Amino acid sequence: MPPGSHGIKGGMSLPTVDLSQFGADRVRAAVQAAVEHASAGALPTRALLAQGAEATLKSADAESSTYFVSILELAYLVASADGLASEERHTLADLLERLTGAAVSHDALELHFKDLDDAVEMLGRRERLRRAAEDFAEPTRQHEALGFAAVVALADGVLAPPENAALTELGGHFGFAPDEIDRVVGGVVQRVRAELGGAS
Repeated sequence: MPPGSHGIKGGMSLPTVDLSQFGADRVRAAVQAAVEHASAGALPTRALLAQGAEATLKSADAESSTYFVSILELAYLVASADGLASEERHTLADLLERLTGAAVSHDALELHFKDLDDAVEMLGRRERLRRAAEDFAEPTRQHEALGFAAVVALADGVLAPPENAALTELGGHFGFAPDEIDRVVGGVVQRVRAELGGAS
């Protein structure tokens, strides 16, 4: 498949995306900017993430809190599908801390990731993915969850086959056809490329 393409043809799996040539710092900044410039329905807005984080910390607004906790879990499950080195986990916590406006601290996120790893160890990644996906009933929220999982997975510069398989599985839990999964994930890749100044 040519560079810059992101289509699923005839039900084939999502292609690997490699943006590592831009450097880790630029990719992380582009991912953050993609979320900050997002409109509702494509990716969760920064305000929505911050609201959910605050609701979770204050044990208030169950709907916002469930949205935040579940979208965070889905993003982590997809991003860690190819394994996360401690440096990647640290980077991911840093990114999410910035995206929530520091409503949730870096240390709290790292601790939460450890809890998620323990839950995956007990129940398995597929079961955790299925359970977290059940918290998204509205199509708009499902698109945001899939898009957010993709953009967080791309924060290390690469969407690798294990992450793409997890994204495809997540889209399947939402009842999305392959072309819809491709449209959502491909749209996220294009947003990040645009922020990098290399849209294709």
